[in-house]
Amino acid sequence: MRNEPLIFFHLKLVAKISLGVGTVAVLSLLISLLLISGPIEETYSAIVRTNSMTQANLGKVMLAIGLMLVAIAGVITWLITLYSSFRIVGPLYRFTQNLKLAGTSDSSPLIELRKGDALGEQSANIKQAVVTLRDHYAVVEQVSAEALQAFENNDAEAYKDAVTRLKALDEKVRL
Repeated sequence: MRNEPLIFFHLKLVAKISLGVGTVAVLSLLISLLLISGPIEETYSAIVRTNSMTQANLGKVMLAIGLMLVAIAGVITWLITLYSSFRIVGPLYRFTQNLKLAGTSDSSPLIELRKGDALGEQSANIKQAVVTLRDHYAVVEQVSAEALQAFENNDAEAYKDAVTRLKALDEKVRL
């Protein structure tokens, strides 16, 4: 586990990718200049001819290399976005499933996040909320059963006490 915040990891990753793309750009420029400059000749007319050919082809080569670099950077950015989105969307899906489980079952275990997923703190909060919700439902069911038992036994005092506790539980959850 890293001791630094996750944002630093992402910033370092972006810096490495930027450095890599910059290095590829410089190498591509050098290679393209070597390829379009032709053989090295020592006569003045050959140097002038080579220079004019280089100038004529430089725009086309720079355009091709620029498009290649944009494509590489685009693919790398897309891959990073895809990876990062899975680390956000996955936990959101699990939160949804956990909330569904909380509403339908008292004993189903909650779905854990994958290692490396984002939203860990929010996951802990949702787990705590689900536990609290399950506890609340259990108390409501218990008090309802007590109220039903008191009603069936014609125990007005116990029934009144159970209804009062149910009202208190209802007030507790109202915002």
